[in-house]
Amino acid sequence: MLKLGVISWIILTVVLLLFPLGFLFYFLFKDITKYFFVFWNKIVSEKVLNKIKNEIIQENLVNTYQSEEISEEKQDLLQEESADIEKEKPSLEELVDKEFSKKKKKMIEKIVYEALVYRKEWKLDEYEKKIIEWLAIDPNDRDLNKLLADFYFNLWNYKKALSLLKKIIEIDPQDHKAIWQIWEMYLITGDFETAELLIDKAISINQSNPKYYISMVEVLYNTDRKKEAVEMMEKIVKLRPTTPSYLLTLADLYLELQDYWSAKKYYFRVLEYEPSNEKAKQKLKELS
Repeated sequence: MLKLGVISWIILTVVLLLFPLGFLFYFLFKDITKYFFVFWNKIVSEKVLNKIKNEIIQENLVNTYQSEEISEEKQDLLQEESADIEKEKPSLEELVDKEFSKKKKKMIEKIVYEALVYRKEWKLDEYEKKIIEWLAIDPNDRDLNKLLADFYFNLWNYKKALSLLKKIIEIDPQDHKAIWQIWEMYLITGDFETAELLIDKAISINQSNPKYYISMVEVLYNTDRKKEAVEMMEKIVKLRPTTPSYLLTLADLYLELQDYWSAKKYYFRVLEYEPSNEKAKQKLKELS
């Protein structure tokens, strides 16, 4: 019994001694392992970093060597191209404006289409309302202002048309059609001086439209400058050499100036392109 008690005491003593020592060794081993892995990872990381660093250095050396081979002229050219690319890159604001302009253009096209359908069906009140409806949203839209101005102009409502045409020219000073329409209003009121200035401006913007030269002929004729009117008609005939109405007008002007040979020449040319023209036939009989 005594022997059993001694053995039990010894076992208990060993357990009590080993237990705290076990915990102590466990934590020491854990910390040692942790620091070992940290140290090992550090070594591996340094190796990897050094490898990457060496690769970068080598790459930079190659690039530097290659760049040294490029002439100064080529480098300047590359810099200019880079600068041009930067300039050409649209900003966010420009992209937004561009997208908005596309949507706006589609909406205006729809409004214009609907308005033109009304005009084709002679629903003039609906046509006018449709354009005014959109202009209330965007009063500075050039195309819609032009549509409404043309509408009033063709109805001889010059008072309304004039204010719109002036606005169109403010938006686009190169709109020669708007200038020409204002010219007609001044011509009708007898203000030939202003009318001449306006049609001269329209011609300077668009030199290929014979209608503008005809308008100048009207001004010159009404201010008793028939020789200048003939010179202007010669320009028109050069632009449109096969148009009978232009040839006939030129022949009539020569007849008024008593240049009968030139008058007959152009009356014959009228019949060349329009054999059934009775006026030309009659004038040639009178001149025979």
